[in-house]
Amino acid sequence: MKLKEKILVKAVELFNERGIASTSPNQIAAALNISSGNLTYHFKTKAILIKEVYEKMHAESEDFIKLSGYLTLNDFRKIMGSFKAFMQKHNFFFQDLFFILYNYPEVGKLYEGSNLMRLKQGKLLFEHYVETGRMIPEEEGINYDYLTHNVWMVGAFWNLQSKIYTPGAIFQKPMDLVDMTWYMILPYLTEKGKEEYEQISRFLEKQSTS
Repeated sequence: MKLKEKILVKAVELFNERGIASTSPNQIAAALNISSGNLTYHFKTKAILIKEVYEKMHAESEDFIKLSGYLTLNDFRKIMGSFKAFMQKHNFFFQDLFFILYNYPEVGKLYEGSNLMRLKQGKLLFEHYVETGRMIPEEEGINYDYLTHNVWMVGAFWNLQSKIYTPGAIFQKPMDLVDMTWYMILPYLTEKGKEEYEQISRFLEKQSTS
């Protein structure tokens, strides 16, 4: 692995441990046993480093929503599972989101572009489910723009809500991102979709108890 890549990996590791505000380029250099000058040769400023960290993050998440072939409802679960793992890997970004948006506006613009891409892909996924008879066509009371936006909001702010809500304080068990978004699509399903949904749910339940 080249030094530049090592710096990006170590930056994510330290950002996750300490947060962005509490992690300096000098600390990253020290953790890698390199000089500060060596680090600034690759990343002149912390802002440039954070921008490249985010660009790497974006590249990792581009293919979460695959829109080719026949997609089952389980593909929706897999997408949310991939996003959950992605957020855990880059916990710092979602924990420090407002700090990043305020202090690093260039990264904020990139993040906005990533979200627009995900929203567009999410809407296309739901349209695929409508076309294949698994979700109800849009009519009065059915709006897939709202559903797409709600699913995105749950995902984007999941880490933040986990910091201000004590799991189990109101509900019997802690909420899970994948299960919550999976349940969100249930009211939009046709009979065909509900049958597939139940088959997948039974399979997952069987897997969890075996």
